[in-house]
Amino acid sequence: MLKKIVLPALLVLGMNAYAEEDAAKGLIGVEFGYVDTNYNTEGFSGDETSEVGTGSLGLKLGAESRNYRVFIDSSFWYTDQYKKAGKIGASLQYLIPLGDAFNIFMGLNGGVINSIGDTDVDPYYGADLGVNLNLSESFGIELGARYCDVSDSNADLAITDMVQGYISAIFKFSSDY
Repeated sequence: MLKKIVLPALLVLGMNAYAEEDAAKGLIGVEFGYVDTNYNTEGFSGDETSEVGTGSLGLKLGAESRNYRVFIDSSFWYTDQYKKAGKIGASLQYLIPLGDAFNIFMGLNGGVINSIGDTDVDPYYGADLGVNLNLSESFGIELGARYCDVSDSNADLAITDMVQGYISAIFKFSSDY
C-alpha cells in the first residue's frame, strides 16, 4: 500500500524538480515550537495515557522548487514526566503560492521518535500544514503545525501521538552542484 503512494509521489516530485531546476533552492531552518504529547503512563503500558506540553527546538535541512519542499528535520524537547525526547524524520510539502512572497503548504511527514531515554525508538507518521512568508530572496519565516502518530508505542512512558506548533527561520541558498 505504501509503495503505491510513495513511488508515484517521488516520480512526480522528481519530474517537477528537474523541470524547474533553475528555480530550486537549498534550505536550512531553525525551528522553535511547542509540542503537546500524549504518552503511556508509567506502570500501565498502553492502558492509560497522560498529556504534557513543553517547548521544542529543531533543525531542518531541505530543498525547494516552485511547488514542492522536502525536508529532513529534527526536534528535541525535555519534560519532567519522561525526560528528554526527540524525533528525526522527513517531510514532503506541497506549496500553494498566493503571491510572490506568501504561500500555504500542506504535507506528509514520517520518521522515528525517541521517548524513553536513549533506548527505545518508534516509527511515526503524520501531516503538517502552515504558511510561508518570504521576506527576501534568501530568508523566510514559516509558521506551521504538525500531527504525528506513533506506530508502536506500547512501553511505559512512550509517546503515543503529538501535536506541534512551530515557527521557523528559513535560510535559502542557490549553488551549482
